[in-house]
Amino acid sequence: MKYALIILAVLAVPAFIGFVFLAIRKVHPGKAGISVGLGGLRVAFDYMLRIPVLQSFEEMDISVKKLEIHRKGKDGLVCKDNIRADITVAFYIRVDANEECVRKVAQMLGAERVSDMEKLRELFEAKFSEALKTAGKQMEFHELFTERIKFRDQIQATIGKDLDGFL
Repeated sequence: MKYALIILAVLAVPAFIGFVFLAIRKVHPGKAGISVGLGGLRVAFDYMLRIPVLQSFEEMDISVKKLEIHRKGKDGLVCKDNIRADITVAFYIRVDANEECVRKVAQMLGAERVSDMEKLRELFEAKFSEALKTAGKQMEFHELFTERIKFRDQIQATIGKDLDGFL
């Protein structure tokens, strides 16, 4: 009986340590941990304890991404004075680093698609292009290049604050 307990302890301790290594997941900087399964969707920013078979774990990239919109030629930006301007604007987007926004984005897009720039382009390009057209139509051609802050503010006002969990 005494030897059986010793053997059981010798086998149980490594099994427990192995389970802990499988259950604890470190979340890297610039990412959020998403666990789905038993207990629903959970979000963490430092580490996450999960049950390996019952819960899946993914990391969502919440770092800043650069999305450039090019308006050139016949697709150029038409100004208030009806002059067409060739313009390239860079938008910097990221998922807001709070649990509610990460949860919203994870349910809407999934953790893997947030890292894919083509998926983000599909999601935001129409909204950003429309904001560029609206802001450009309120300014004359020379104002686009001399009053960039005013142009930026008009674009931000057109887009608004609700970007589905993105900033």
